[in-house]
Amino acid sequence: MVVVDHFPKMAHFLKCKKTSNALHIAHLFFHQIVRLHGIPHSLTSDRDVKFISHFWRKLWKQLGTDLRLSSAYHPQSDGQTEVVNRTLGNMLRCLVQEYPMQWEEVMTTAEFAYNSMVNRSSGKTPFSIVYTKIPNLALDVAVLPKCKSGAATSFTDQYSQMLEDVHRQLTKANLKYKASANLHRRQSVFNVGDLVMVRLRRECFPPGTHSKLSRRKIGPVPIIAKINDNAYTVELPQGYTASPTFNVSDLWQYHPPDDAPIMISSSESSSSNAGED
Repeated sequence: MVVVDHFPKMAHFLKCKKTSNALHIAHLFFHQIVRLHGIPHSLTSDRDVKFISHFWRKLWKQLGTDLRLSSAYHPQSDGQTEVVNRTLGNMLRCLVQEYPMQWEEVMTTAEFAYNSMVNRSSGKTPFSIVYTKIPNLALDVAVLPKCKSGAATSFTDQYSQMLEDVHRQLTKANLKYKASANLHRRQSVFNVGDLVMVRLRRECFPPGTHSKLSRRKIGPVPIIAKINDNAYTVELPQGYTASPTFNVSDLWQYHPPDDAPIMISSSESSSSNAGED
């Protein structure tokens, strides 16, 4: 399990099993994350069964933590963790090489190495933001101790200035990434009751049931709830087990083949085949 702190970009790599239930994951989170960083204000995660369970929701509601679930099959909702996952895979591949079954033994080494690297967005290492200094590396052992530090006021001023610089750098990086992503993004705003075509990705289907000739979109289906301008809940036809919440990039306005009025109800939506893409 990969946990990333949003501001300093510090990451923790926790060993667990896919069969672990929500109770075990909660114990792991409190023992390894809360003891170091405290109770989080918000948690962004994917829609794993552990993170949508009743126990997990009630636990964080009691603690006042805002749970934010990513849209189904839209990894950009939590792109920061997705990038760390890819980086972790590359690091473990280099560390274990011909012995892939020993990945558990090098997890702590990978975590230390990651938090010691300069982050491109913040411009500083996660260690220096959280602990105000870069950790001692193997080459630092032979270095003579430096002179005494300055006054406490000077230290606090420097630390506050560093946090401001990091915040400014993160804002600048986020604006840059947002501008780059908006170049290829279409602006679409829907309302409850609108008919849309929904793109179902390969991951929405059980293994072996999706082919290259399958329909790329289904619909028209009505929008039954608007979460925000980027996420909507639709009424999927019967037989689809995917989450009914989709990112706006997977939704298209339905245009009927003629000007006749379109009438659709919940009972008809499961069998409607209108709106070929």
